[in-house]
Amino acid sequence: MFSTITSEIIIRSAVPAAQNPLGGVQPDISVFGVKFQSAIELVLGGIWALAMILVAAAFLWNLAKWGFARQRGHSDDIEEGAAGAKKSGIAFAAVAGASVILGGILALTSAAGA
Repeated sequence: MFSTITSEIIIRSAVPAAQNPLGGVQPDISVFGVKFQSAIELVLGGIWALAMILVAAAFLWNLAKWGFARQRGHSDDIEEGAAGAKKSGIAFAAVAGASVILGGILALTSAAGA
């Protein structure tokens, strides 16, 4: 046990600590200009809105499928509609909260020093 500890100490003292080349760098899109920043925000906003529309449509479709299956008494279709409604509901919540989710991930990584 002591031999591994001493060899670890020798190895760590022999190898100098590597400097982080991105230590003070932060992502900043404004370096490309105001027009580029506005265009990126516009495109990402459009993609986000399209994703919300598609996921909301899937949620409504699955709810309708579930309701029709319950009305007709088809047990297999009830399970399928309910599972689809749950999945698309979770997906809608994730898409709607994408900025909060991504902001949380960035906050965690910056707090960790990455």
